[in-house]
Amino acid sequence: MRLILIIILLFSSGLISGQSFKIDSFFLESNNKGKISGIILDNETKSEPLAFATITVKNTDFETNSDLNGSFSFNLKPGNYILEVQFLGYETIELCDIAVVAGNTLSIKQKVSALKLNADISLTN
Repeated sequence: MRLILIIILLFSSGLISGQSFKIDSFFLESNNKGKISGIILDNETKSEPLAFATITVKNTDFETNSDLNGSFSFNLKPGNYILEVQFLGYETIELCDIAVVAGNTLSIKQKVSALKLNADISLTN
């Protein structure tokens, strides 16, 4: 009976230490990422937030839309990235050399301007 109890205890401790390894590796993996958070503002209307602007991390599969407050965020591996900000009727902006550092959050506040329409109107009689 003692032998069975010892085997069960050894087996259980092996499972517990295996699970803690998985949890530790999860935390190590999440610490290897950095965060970019930001807000997109309308340059034409006293810096009102632009909801639903599209923010893309170029050359990756990461893309999101700003929320109702113009806010967005990405969790990325360390490195340099290019963010592209698009909104219908506004200029597309590229933010180059955005450096992501593991364990840090980079905050961005970006204003975008409405497109200027070129209308040549000629009146003839």
